[in-house]
Amino acid sequence: MKSVLKPVIWLYIAAACAYIFYEWYSYTGLYRLAAEWQLEHYGSYQLKLTLLVPLLVLLAPAAVLVSLTGMQDQLRSATQGGGSPALFALVGAVAVAVAAGAGWYGYVKSMEAVDVESLDLSKGDTPRSTHVTITGVARTEYIVEFGRKSSDTMLDRYIPLTAATWRPGQPVVYFMKTNTTAYMPPGGGGMMMLSPRTPAFQITTQPGVLVRDGLPGPVSEHYRKNKLTLASPPILLDLSYGADVKPFFMTAGVSGVLGCIMLFAAGASALRQRRQEM
Repeated sequence: MKSVLKPVIWLYIAAACAYIFYEWYSYTGLYRLAAEWQLEHYGSYQLKLTLLVPLLVLLAPAAVLVSLTGMQDQLRSATQGGGSPALFALVGAVAVAVAAGAGWYGYVKSMEAVDVESLDLSKGDTPRSTHVTITGVARTEYIVEFGRKSSDTMLDRYIPLTAATWRPGQPVVYFMKTNTTAYMPPGGGGMMMLSPRTPAFQITTQPGVLVRDGLPGPVSEHYRKNKLTLASPPILLDLSYGADVKPFFMTAGVSGVLGCIMLFAAGASALRQRRQEM
């Protein structure tokens, strides 16, 4: 029984770590609960603490199972002895396969020709695709900057886009995400700074990708605290290059790194066991 449970526990631990990464990337689940609890009580949240708490919650069942079955010594010896080469090799192979599949799908999708739809909010247009340009009013007074401030990092700016008839208190459906600091009208004219000090103005965006419920949690929380009503769900126009394929390349990168680590661990474990048998 213990010989069956041991690989299951290791696989559960790997899955828990992968799921926490997904929660961080998508701002969902236990990670979101931990972050928003800190935001509510302290006004900000610590990334490391927010990752650690959900991970401990997910690993608790495995710890209880290990304790109840008396497998502490086996797992300790497996860790010290390098673990099972076959298990490490299996996890590594699966991770590399996932990385290859996600990377290939992301590449194929990035090569596809897309039709960019024009969406005019004043006409009440509804999108039929995810690749659009939006014409509407940029509500610059509600701009939120989000990101890590440093000498080489640009902040993302989140700007509500509405019809000209929108009034405070009405739900806001569309938001634009951009890391630029100014807007240049397509037909020429004066440059408009993307700043809360700039009055609201008519805008036609660059082509972007619509993401349902795409606002980061801290940004949504900021809007709620400042009495801006969000639609359910809000829709984010992401102007970042490759926004529609970014999740696939992120998955490929993480899975690839995990696979390489597991395959290296399998080789090291097999070599260690061979030396012990000599």
